[in-house]
Amino acid sequence: MSTQNFKPAFWAATVMRTLEDNLVAKKICNQEWVGDLKKSGDSVYFPGLADPTISDYTGAALTYEDLEDASMKLIVDKQKSYSFLVDDIDAAQAAVDLKNSQIKRAAHLLRKTVDTHVFSLYAQAQANAAAITDATCDTATIINDLGLLYQYLSENNVPDGQMWCVIPPWVKLKLMEAGIKFSINEGINKSGGLSWAKNELEFDIYVSNNVYNGGTAAVPVSSIMAGSYNAIGFADQVNKTEAFRHQDYFKDACRGLYTFGAKVLKPKELAVATLTYAAETAI
Repeated sequence: MSTQNFKPAFWAATVMRTLEDNLVAKKICNQEWVGDLKKSGDSVYFPGLADPTISDYTGAALTYEDLEDASMKLIVDKQKSYSFLVDDIDAAQAAVDLKNSQIKRAAHLLRKTVDTHVFSLYAQAQANAAAITDATCDTATIINDLGLLYQYLSENNVPDGQMWCVIPPWVKLKLMEAGIKFSINEGINKSGGLSWAKNELEFDIYVSNNVYNGGTAAVPVSSIMAGSYNAIGFADQVNKTEAFRHQDYFKDACRGLYTFGAKVLKPKELAVATLTYAAETAI
C-alpha cells in the first residue's frame, strides 16, 4: 500500500468551547444560612424580628413587648440537571480531558441558570420601588439614571459601600463615554466586580450579559437592578455529581443534579431602572 497520500492527523491539547459569561448573581445575594439541603422543597429561614416600639419615658415601670417574628422563608424549589455521554478516546486523544472539560462546562451553565433566575426578580423590585424609566438612555442621561437608583436606596437607609448594581455591557459603555472610569477586580471581596470610583457613587458595579432584556439585541431594553447585599436571599446545593461507565455503551456517562432557590427578602432595599438603548448623536 502506498503511503504517498497519507495525511497524519493530530489532536489539539485543549477543547474548543464557547466563551463563558461573567457570572455574578451569587455575589450579590445573602447566602448566610446554615444547613444541608437534601431535596427540592426544603426551606431556608433568614431570621429577623419586628422593630421595637419607642415610647416616652415617664419614670413609671416599663412595659415589655414581645417582638413579632419577622423571619423570611425561602423555599428551595428549583431543580436543574445534566446528563451526557462521552465516546472512548484513543491514545492519540489521551491528552484531551473531554469528560472533565464538559463537566466543568455543565457546572458553568448551571450557574448561568442562577444568574438568569436572580435577575428575573427585577419585577419584584419594580413593584416596590419608585419606577425609574429612561426611554432614550444615552451618555447625557445614564449617570442620572443610576444616580436615581442610588438616591432610592439611600432614602431607604442602605449605607454607602453596601450597594451593588448589575449592568449589561452597553450600559457600561455609556458610563465610560460619559466619563466614568472603571477599575478592574475591585468589587466585593475583589472577586470579579467592576466598581467605579467611590467618589462618584457608592455602588459595586457588576457587568453581566444575563441582565434581563425586554427589547432586542440591536435596541435592548434592560432592567437594571440595584440593591443591598441583604436584599435577596439565595440557597443552593449540588445534590449529585456522578461519572460512570455506561452499561449499554462503550462510553463514559456523566450526570449531575442541582437544587437552588432565591427570594427578595428586603424589597425596600432593591430598585430597578428600565433603560432603553439610544444611539449617540454626539459625544
